[in-house]
Parts: sequence; structure tokens; C-alpha cells
Amino acid sequence: MSEKLVQQIMHENVIGCQPDASMSEVVQIMSDTDIHALVVTDDSGEVVGVISHMDVIPLYGQDLSQFSAAEVMTHKVICVAPTASVREAIEVMVSKRIHRLVVTRPEGNQLMPVGVLSTTDIVRDMRGFKWSW
Repeated sequence: MSEKLVQQIMHENVIGCQPDASMSEVVQIMSDTDIHALVVTDDSGEVVGVISHMDVIPLYGQDLSQFSAAEVMTHKVICVAPTASVREAIEVMVSKRIHRLVVTRPEGNQLMPVGVLSTTDIVRDMRGFKWSW
């Protein structure tokens, strides 16, 4: 049996924002969509950052309109290819102690987002899949 690939269980709908979005907008998107992280992309669509709940909550009680996504986002985005195995993705998540990976494909010199793989996606997939660790 071949290994399951990231593209088989990832979320394909990338929800995101641009770096100049206000944190008021970011929080609204997160709340409306019930997601825990947004992919931040530049004008060309390339991944430039990620904003998770953990990036947002330190702003509790502050005027969110005074902050931009670029000021709050995590700049070092850890990515994985859609053709990587789920096992490889898990190893990255565990070693980096992160909850999600942005799934990207190269387009010229840019990394374009095609999905997100979260720990929730993996746990849900485990219900019907036997890992042979």
C-alpha cells in the first residue's frame, strides 16, 4: 500500500488576507469562518506569512484596527508540497511543534498556496487509516 499524500487530506480552500489587512479584518475572518489561521499573501498571491490564534490573542483588549497583518504575522512560514507524504508532514509538524503547514507549489520563484494541512485534518484521517509506524 502506498503512503497517503498531503494533497489527499489537506484543505484546498485557502483562506487568507494581504499584509496590509487590519487585525480587525483578520479577527472577523477567523471568527466568521471558524478557522485558526490565515495564510498571508502578497499582491502576486505568494505566501509571505501566517497568522494563527496564538499570534492574535496577545492583542486582546487592544484596538485591533491599529495593527496590520504584516505586524502580527509569523514571517517564517513552514511549507510542504502537496505530493509529500502525510508521514513526512507529520514529522515536520512534530519536530517544529506546529499545528499546521501551508501546502504550496512553486510557480517560478514564488511559492503559491494550494491548501493547508492541519493536525485536525490528520487526526480525522486517522479514524479510517492504520499507520504502520
